[in-house]
Amino acid sequence: MPSKLLLRNFESGHYYHLQHKAKLGTTLFQSDADYQTFLLLLSYYLRFPDATPLSWVKRLNPQTVIAKRNASELGSSPVTLVSFLLLPDLFHLILRENIGTYKPGISNLLRRISVGYAMYSNKTHGATGTIYHGKYKMRHIDQNDLGKLISDLHHYDQVNDTFLVSPLHSSRPDYSGTPRPWISPIPT
Repeated sequence: MPSKLLLRNFESGHYYHLQHKAKLGTTLFQSDADYQTFLLLLSYYLRFPDATPLSWVKRLNPQTVIAKRNASELGSSPVTLVSFLLLPDLFHLILRENIGTYKPGISNLLRRISVGYAMYSNKTHGATGTIYHGKYKMRHIDQNDLGKLISDLHHYDQVNDTFLVSPLHSSRPDYSGTPRPWISPIPT
């Protein structure tokens, strides 16, 4: 029987904590440019979940990209990002599934982000193959525990506050100021 952390049964209206680790002995993020690229991918696929892959955008003219985005059949976003924490060797995301299917919800979002970021990382750092240690881990979060989990991520024990207040590393600034348009903070 597969681990509960690897099941991909996302239910509409439920919250999930996902984490993906780097391959043993490596890091996912080596520079600020790596963090920025990951956040660009995350924000793009949250706002345009069935749009042209971001890696193709440079090859298309702006009118084609806009037409593909406007042709979206989804109407509303299938996934809502509530909170995130990006550490050098892993990332944490707290997401809400809005549709409750394999596609185009959380599974599709994580696939597109993971593949897109791995392609960027391998090209940038001259590597090949996977950058991740297995599959991402997923845990269903009860709504009563959501505030504590968000607080725990925003005050992560093994990381100093200077790191956590950076919008490149954490959604903590979105909870204390004006949130970015692709993050939906919830009261904690």
